[in-house]
Amino acid sequence: MSRKKEILYHILFWTLFVGLDQLLKSITIYKDLDNPWSMLQNIGFVSLELLIFYLNYLIICPRTIPFKKWYLLILAQFSLIILFPLLRFAYEEMLLFEITGRHNYNMRTLTPLYYIYDNSYFSIRVLLFSLVGYFLKYLWNTSAQVNQLTLEKKYAELQALKNQLSPHFLFNSLNGFYSDLYDTNPEVAADIMKLSEMLRYVTYESENDMVLLKDETMFLQNYIDLFKRRFDGMVAIDFIHPDNLGNYRIPSLMLIHFLENALKHGVSDDFENPVTIKLKIENGRLIFTSDNKYRITKSYDEHGVGNKNISQRLRLMYPDNHTLIILKDDSCHKVTLNMPLS
Repeated sequence: MSRKKEILYHILFWTLFVGLDQLLKSITIYKDLDNPWSMLQNIGFVSLELLIFYLNYLIICPRTIPFKKWYLLILAQFSLIILFPLLRFAYEEMLLFEITGRHNYNMRTLTPLYYIYDNSYFSIRVLLFSLVGYFLKYLWNTSAQVNQLTLEKKYAELQALKNQLSPHFLFNSLNGFYSDLYDTNPEVAADIMKLSEMLRYVTYESENDMVLLKDETMFLQNYIDLFKRRFDGMVAIDFIHPDNLGNYRIPSLMLIHFLENALKHGVSDDFENPVTIKLKIENGRLIFTSDNKYRITKSYDEHGVGNKNISQRLRLMYPDNHTLIILKDDSCHKVTLNMPLS
């Protein structure tokens, strides 16, 4: 519910509430509502009703009902039932008496218990209206949030469907190219199959938070193979990893950033100093290193979005249980990542 609409509803409610209340008083109780005491008494009484209403509506209900603090809510309602006659007594029987010299009750026979009881009708009435008003507002907003979430879910499903259409088309096309070239040009067919596997991995497997280390390693290997193919094999890169990676799992796409950085900015045509990517498993932990030379004119993504995202993921997933060290001198760049395996 918008703030403007809520204010409008409150104005309409209080107009009807106070108007009907004053009409009832003029018919059944007071015939002289225009004298000074009656006017001041009515102004003070309505002000107290407004105060109790909005203490409950704006302060107590929002701090109890959404959090299901029912005992606290009930205790607050009883407190307001007591607060209303206390404030009314202070205003009418003390302040107004000093101004007009007139009491609203017979002070000789008045007792505190009776005064609270006699005013409980007014306080409970206002509290019930405030509770009903807040519950209606709460249900309205909750319903609106549910509807919004439903729309967002439908939109997300539609977007997911749209996103799946393109990969399916690409997979089918790549598989078709692979079949056509398998007999006539097996090397190109093998590269197409690697590209198809990489696309499938990025599209589907990477949606999971954790993936098999062997699948991540195969993704890196395919990336390296296609990179070599792009430059007719004139790429100096050593990828060292165990043959048996078991069923260990790591966060998806955690390592590709460092490989891309090394191949993009590093010296990859110096066969005496190749780019070295190494995976090692020790005591249930992965030790990943990327070591290469680089040209002074090239700049690494040391403080860019990629490294920040990786660092943030590691801090969230392995707080105080990982190390990421990036060392750089005049010509060499080395990354060492030590993290637990699942």
